[in-house]
Amino acid sequence: MKILLIAMPDTAEVMHCIGVLPNLGLASLAGQLVGHEVRILDLVAHRPKVRKPLLDQLRSFQPELVGLSAMTFQFDTLVRVARLIRETNPAIRLAAGGYHATLMARELTEDPGLPLDYLVRGEGEVTLVELVEALQAGREPDAVAGLSFRRGDAWRHNPDRPLLDLAAIRLPDRGARVCKGFQYYGVPIDVVETSRGCPLNCKFCSITHMYGHTFRPFPVDRIVADLRDVRARGTRAVFLADDNITCDIAHFRRVCQAIADNGLNDLTYSVQTTAAGLATNPDLVAAMARANIRSVFVGLESMDPKNLASVNKPTSPDINRRAAELLHQNNIALIAGIIVGFPDDTRESIRENMRQFRQLRPDSIFALYLTPGPKTRIREEMLAAGLVDNIDRFSEYDGFSCNTHTHSMSRVQLFRALKAEALRYALQPRQLRDNFYLRQNPRAVLAAAAKILAMDLYNVITGRRYARALDL
Repeated sequence: MKILLIAMPDTAEVMHCIGVLPNLGLASLAGQLVGHEVRILDLVAHRPKVRKPLLDQLRSFQPELVGLSAMTFQFDTLVRVARLIRETNPAIRLAAGGYHATLMARELTEDPGLPLDYLVRGEGEVTLVELVEALQAGREPDAVAGLSFRRGDAWRHNPDRPLLDLAAIRLPDRGARVCKGFQYYGVPIDVVETSRGCPLNCKFCSITHMYGHTFRPFPVDRIVADLRDVRARGTRAVFLADDNITCDIAHFRRVCQAIADNGLNDLTYSVQTTAAGLATNPDLVAAMARANIRSVFVGLESMDPKNLASVNKPTSPDINRRAAELLHQNNIALIAGIIVGFPDDTRESIRENMRQFRQLRPDSIFALYLTPGPKTRIREEMLAAGLVDNIDRFSEYDGFSCNTHTHSMSRVQLFRALKAEALRYALQPRQLRDNFYLRQNPRAVLAAAAKILAMDLYNVITGRRYARALDL
């Protein structure tokens, strides 16, 4: 069977200035579809001009099944892409998967105009293979766990699929990609995972709806084989996309040791961690440096203990400071993930919070708004408190758009307050002098910084998020 897998182009403009990353989930699906012709179209590599490459693939490849993947803020685009495919060739069967399809399957299928035939819920590696087998055999996929499918004018939701044995999942098929040019600050990059899941219960996160409160590591030899594959394809940087790799410190140590032992530390690695996982394990941070992990996104969230407690975030200002200190000592770049828009936030508290973050000397700050994502506890609480302005326009639920207000600030005031602080941070002389990324690749970093500064200025002046429209 000819199968085209498509990743949506939506991403925050600030992210697109920094880099373009491929979709790992679709490559993993392609790796399981042995014996089929599979292509992967990462539309993010073409944004905002995505119509032509999409139509080109439909006409040249002529797929029988198209799989579409989207997060919550991308799902509106997924529907537009699906409608374009329907108009181009009504015979193509359409399946959608990803977080939003998993979280919102029943709500989505209440729409009689939904231009899809199937929803793949949860991990899709086995579900999609069994769906393809059913289609080839000409039978309805009644027995395919984790699948919702259209039957006449109604939808049937099969039982959920149990979590997969990660040791049984074949390596991703990155050779199925038709797009090139994935990069981070100009360096060729790819994405690898060493585990799935997170047992924590942060109120703003929906990961437990995918995996429950679990943590499952991949076998180390499988991780090594995956890293060898991306290196053989010309990759020079790797993003380890684990949901919470510091959940199991012993596993992370084994990964770092395997990278060093197998000479894979000639690649440069980025990873996302918790502050507590770093702060309480200084030997781990040293092992990360030996593995050439040079960039770490840390979900610090806030320097206000009350805000951290309000969302069940297992850290503290002191833990955040210790984590930052250890990264600096080991010459590892700190990307500080922060959140504003807590119900009691004020202009003054945001300014003070950012002041304390600047003292951590981060090499980059990802400043996000508290976003009431579907099925999260924070959504329930903020709706009950009347703090959500944009209840269901999910295309703006990307973290960089402000969808709420606080007890003392309007949505526009909150939006401008954070963007103004982001500008203040970016213009610090010390930020330019000490920045890890600037030392590594000054031309690419300065070009990205100029674009981001211009966007932040636009955001502050207009009170609206800068975004380019797609040609769909």
